Amino acid sequence: LDPLLGRNLIKKGRAIKMGDKEVEYNPNFRLILHTKLANPHYKPEMQAQTTLINFTVTRDGLEDQLLAEVVKAERPDLEELKADLTKQQNDFKIMLKTLEDDLLSRLSSAGGNILSDTALVENLETTKRTAAEIEQKVAEAKITSAKIDTAREHYRPAAARASLLYFILNDLNTINPIYQFSLKAFSVVFQNAIEKADAAEEVQARVFNLIDCITYSVFMYTTRGLFECDKLIFTSQMAFQILLMNEEILPLELDFLLRFPITPHVSSPVDFLSNSSWGGIRSLSSKDEFRNLDRDIESSSKRWKTFVESECPEKEKFPQEWKNKSAIQRLCMLRALRPDRMTYAVAAFIEEKLGSKYVEGR
Repeated sequence: LDPLLGRNLIKKGRAIKMGDKEVEYNPNFRLILHTKLANPHYKPEMQAQTTLINFTVTRDGLEDQLLAEVVKAERPDLEELKADLTKQQNDFKIMLKTLEDDLLSRLSSAGGNILSDTALVENLETTKRTAAEIEQKVAEAKITSAKIDTAREHYRPAAARASLLYFILNDLNTINPIYQFSLKAFSVVFQNAIEKADAAEEVQARVFNLIDCITYSVFMYTTRGLFECDKLIFTSQMAFQILLMNEEILPLELDFLLRFPITPHVSSPVDFLSNSSWGGIRSLSSKDEFRNLDRDIESSSKRWKTFVESECPEKEKFPQEWKNKSAIQRLCMLRALRPDRMTYAVAAFIEEKLGSKYVEGR
């Protein structure tokens, strides 16, 4: 393809040599190559000879697209005004470029004494006046655009939530390759959710309703296509990512919960915890939020034994001040103490944070 990419034409541009053959070349010929690779690597020479277009959907890019859709549905006047302003700004740029080109053309064709060319001087004055008017209109448009953007920003949380959910869906194929969700189908679910969301007089209340309806609609749409064993994984991932985005949980705590790093080569000083569990407790105790947890378990072993050996520890209160820890912190402790109850504990966590409708039927 090198001769084609390099446009190495022969016979005065009428042909191109492909291998040992000469092929007729049409100036209107266009070659479009497509790859499904997420991060392809091309040689610098190829990049210089071609135009690379990246159609990859990014979270921020999708958020902006979905924001436009939300505003279009909720405040069509704003979106229409935004589109008109964008068109107006582009028209201004085209007009300025036209004036500039016209002026340069006249200057290049002018004689020796420019000032004696009355038409050129008048054209200069007209161009200057028009440019000033355009600049004024551009400044006014920027102010209007800023006001529109401020009004549109009220709906951004709904778009941000939808964008987050799409990328959670998009990552489900790492669990099972059959889980494939198209953006087009997701957009339909998103639009339907906007229509179904409860109305509200206040914008904030309406946005809250939108977020709730979008989240639940995507949840229902997705879980219908998942195996039973994968539903809790998806729902928990959804809960964790939403809480991370809202800064309600710390990434370090979530990291511990998911990876469960343990302190190796330790022996449990209590009979109700295995060495592995004690390694997890020691690892947790190294963090400020769980300082002295290991000592407390040793010194109050009776209380902790009662808790650990209870039938449903995820429903029980943790001993002493440990019951006042956040939901994710309690989950981290339970991860070390009773890993066999994590399925139920995570379901309880989801119910607490997202609502019972996300765990009903399990």
